[in-house]
Amino acid sequence: MKVIHILNELKFSGAEIMYVSAAKEFAKMGCELTVVNTGANLGEYAVQFEKAGYEVLHWPYNPKNISDKIAYTKEVIGFLKSNAFDVVHIHTGHLLFLMSFSAWRANCKIVYTFHNVYPTRWFSYPLHLSLRWIIKNILGCKYHTISDSVYEHEKRLYLNNTHKINNWYNSATFYPAADFEKTTIRKQLGISEDALVVISIGGCSHIKRHSDIISAMPVIREKYPNTLYLHLGEGSTLQEEQGQAKDLGLKEHIRFEGNQTDVRKYLIASDIYVMPSKFEGISLTTIEAMVCEIPAVLYDVPGLRDFNKTVTCAKIIPEDYQELASAIIELHENISEQQLLVTNGKVFVDREFNMAINAKKIVELYLE
Repeated sequence: MKVIHILNELKFSGAEIMYVSAAKEFAKMGCELTVVNTGANLGEYAVQFEKAGYEVLHWPYNPKNISDKIAYTKEVIGFLKSNAFDVVHIHTGHLLFLMSFSAWRANCKIVYTFHNVYPTRWFSYPLHLSLRWIIKNILGCKYHTISDSVYEHEKRLYLNNTHKINNWYNSATFYPAADFEKTTIRKQLGISEDALVVISIGGCSHIKRHSDIISAMPVIREKYPNTLYLHLGEGSTLQEEQGQAKDLGLKEHIRFEGNQTDVRKYLIASDIYVMPSKFEGISLTTIEAMVCEIPAVLYDVPGLRDFNKTVTCAKIIPEDYQELASAIIELHENISEQQLLVTNGKVFVDREFNMAINAKKIVELYLE
């Protein structure tokens, strides 16, 4: 079965990481994999797709007029037909109609994944609602959602019933620390054994709100002066965040580590994982932290509150940096709460976000 994935720029982010990590699972089930980057830049993660066995194509989409859109669509249809693709799996919303129409004309099966709970405005809502109906009922697209929050968002806001298949993590890459491993890694990273280490992982943007963690740091340091914030990720607000840290005199207490290939090493070195996003689809890095048995503090927002839907797996708090600082201090001082979150979180993510099981469900969706 020939499957082509349509994404934007291939970045070091959730969907890309998941589909690279599951490449062997898809191959075992007979999938021949291609990925298309429709962004202006190929993206730093393209090489990881190639290493995983994907054919990587770059089709930048930047039409100047309707003629350009028509020409682009014709090229896509021709390519899909000539290469006899079976499934077109779309991950980028701004090309949903174009790619669905192209796949329909090429007689391919169509799957679109909703990766987040993006808000809509009153004046664009009718368009979004009607396009969903047309693409699903006329072009035959199957809609896939990645979590309870995204599933419920689509159903409530757009009356759109979807196939919920959870995201997954790579158990070969993320797993709990061995005896003395935390001490060893801290020595490698030059982190003192008695430091309180807080970590966040993810692209820098106003949606991620890393600024709240930085604002919380002086409050935390009033009680625990030897606190270190490991900041993993890059993005549009990185310089803004670095400037905020400098203004607050936190140069020695925040390490801006950028994108890292060995994320687990930094998780194992940490005491508490933090995610203060405005909203998420479901946070892959939170899943990875729970697998590594790092207790989590999360804001009470869609895609993060999912982790406590059936059992308490994280400390979920109001969206406020002072609440965040208090929660980090309280969790650091409460060993029994840490153990509860670690135990529940590991069981929960192992059950709900299993790569082999959920990748198989994706292939079953292709075959429907």
